[in-house]
Amino acid sequence: MDDDVRSKGLRRDLFGSGEVIAATPSAPTSDSILALSNVWKGYGGQPVLKDVSIDLCGGQVHMLLGENGAGKSTLVGLLIGAHAPDSGVVSLRGQPVKDYTPFEARRQGVNAVLQDFSLAPSLTVAENYFLGREETGRGLLRKDAMVRQTARALDKLGIELDVHATVEALSRPQQQLLEIARALGGKPGALILDEPTATLSHEETEILFEVVRKLRAEGWAILYITHRLEEVRELGDCITLLRDGNKVAQYEVGQVSDSQLVRDMVGRPLENFYPEILAQPAGEALVLTDVVSSKARIHGVSLKLNYGEIVGVGGLVGCGKGDLGNLVFGLLPIDSGRITIDGVSRRIAGPRDALKAGVVYLPQDRRGEALSLNRSAAENMTLELVRTDEGARNGFLRKGRLADFIEKITTTLDIRPRAPSKPAQEFSGGNQQKLVLARAFSRPRKIYIFCEPTAGIDVGARVDFYKQLALLCQEGAAVLLISSDLQELIHLSHRIYVMHSGCVSAELRDAARTEHEVARWSFGGVSDGDSSMQTRESAA
Repeated sequence: MDDDVRSKGLRRDLFGSGEVIAATPSAPTSDSILALSNVWKGYGGQPVLKDVSIDLCGGQVHMLLGENGAGKSTLVGLLIGAHAPDSGVVSLRGQPVKDYTPFEARRQGVNAVLQDFSLAPSLTVAENYFLGREETGRGLLRKDAMVRQTARALDKLGIELDVHATVEALSRPQQQLLEIARALGGKPGALILDEPTATLSHEETEILFEVVRKLRAEGWAILYITHRLEEVRELGDCITLLRDGNKVAQYEVGQVSDSQLVRDMVGRPLENFYPEILAQPAGEALVLTDVVSSKARIHGVSLKLNYGEIVGVGGLVGCGKGDLGNLVFGLLPIDSGRITIDGVSRRIAGPRDALKAGVVYLPQDRRGEALSLNRSAAENMTLELVRTDEGARNGFLRKGRLADFIEKITTTLDIRPRAPSKPAQEFSGGNQQKLVLARAFSRPRKIYIFCEPTAGIDVGARVDFYKQLALLCQEGAAVLLISSDLQELIHLSHRIYVMHSGCVSAELRDAARTEHEVARWSFGGVSDGDSSMQTRESAA
């Protein structure tokens, strides 16, 4: 938008006629806890947020929706004081504030759980819970008191964690739950939750939902960022939609259909959210037989993956499902048991062995394990491709072919911004996930293992990813889909293995692939007189 239009308090109708219209000043309401009024924010001369207003009120869950790159992360940065707006007003409890910093935000009761955790890996759960607000007496830490209070706080929230365990020993979903508990340990006021269920199982998600409902009843103002429309229906009171840095709509939850929300988010209707994927089993691709790993908390897992099918793996946080990919890819050691690929028993000592065997793996922790954040988006996307004749020959990069791949995959996955030379760390969390997906699709593989592949990516990108899965299956690849999203597992998988306490508790087929059955077997199932792993399938 040009400066003269902006300076006169006007804005351009970007989604209608394009004419210049009067900007509507936005003021916080009487029950406002935290608000932004007509804020603008840009970087490098490019506007990221354009005349955006949002009001977080006490006793309300405000859902924030938008595609990756729509400006959600920048908006959150303004709300927590990490960035200052170029223009516009930040208000706390109805009063404009200046020199708004993260310290001031926390002091005023603005708490946030972001996608990038702020935990100290080498400290214990209790030490992290009190980090920055430690209990002291006579100049010494009151460690016993901190442990007791942490245990009480976690128990109150229904979160089961060992308060003496170090954070680095926790799974990422367990770290997520600790972050949430820690945010609630500060002064009450506003709580910002950025994709809080991205890696949580159905049961942990229900725990979180109960916490959110309780906080709403206590008068907290909650901003809840999600790409999952079912969460909007379950928890939301009102919805703000961002697209390309503009606030395009605000609704009461009961006033709008899912199809309208999707159209407003992505600018186009989306049909066939879950594609029909026909199983075409064509021989065993990957077989795990009685695999045991103390490092991975795996206790005798057996499963089979065929070419031409998608097999899902579900279960609670800490059940061991997140470590399966690490085992097959050689990132964690196996104590006993056997991994067979293409009918040949393999000793996978590291990723190089797995890659040679035709396995590609997309891990759960994209920032810690999958991305080189200081390298460009292009380098991250083509990291595998440059190791092939397709990407390099005789020590020289084939820049034309690499550029063609980058252009094609960037369009297919709608990676934003269209700036492959930018460092990966400058992309939003959802677009970082797309960079990892791009690398997974950069060269043909026989076996694909995806761990929480759609965590943090928007609705449109999910649909595109699901189409890629269907294409892989159609081309005869084998796909192991490890996911906490029950709908994703049920609609995309031909079979589902459910894990409980490091073991496979059930294999679900056909009509038995239901939310109820996945949830039931996530808790170990109900004894039918046989404690061994059971297969459940339809009578047909």
